[in-house]
Amino acid sequence: MTYRKMLATGFFIFVIGCSGGDGDERPTAPVEITVSYKGRPLEGAIVQFITVQDPHPATGTTDSAGKCSLTTYRPNDGAIVGENLVTITKHEIDKTNIKPVKPEDQDLIGVSPIPTLKSLIPEKYSAPGSSGLKEDVKKGKNTFSFELKDK
Repeated sequence: MTYRKMLATGFFIFVIGCSGGDGDERPTAPVEITVSYKGRPLEGAIVQFITVQDPHPATGTTDSAGKCSLTTYRPNDGAIVGENLVTITKHEIDKTNIKPVKPEDQDLIGVSPIPTLKSLIPEKYSAPGSSGLKEDVKKGKNTFSFELKDK
């Protein structure tokens, strides 16, 4: 076998080994979430359940009723069983920082500043260390509700 073929084979085995197959998955359980803010359902919020035992957060985006199901490895498989820290975010583009690009500047890269995001809920909910939210996911179906507060 040539050196090039050995390198290609080694790279292929490395990629397969790092792909995180089914053997690397921790047990999950279905999780249904409801999020409200100021007494109303929060649509378009991104909810994450994060556990220190696994780098795969469970994620979902709330619908118009403020509800979502979480996904870790496969759609709607839930969150990893055990204690999870919870983050909730909802952003929009801050349009105060957007400037139109002049026709003569269209060929230049980076002429317009990169838009920044503006949080539509208190920032404390966006980080696991400051959200104050955690839940214990158990085997079987889990249902959690979060009422976000300004302070």
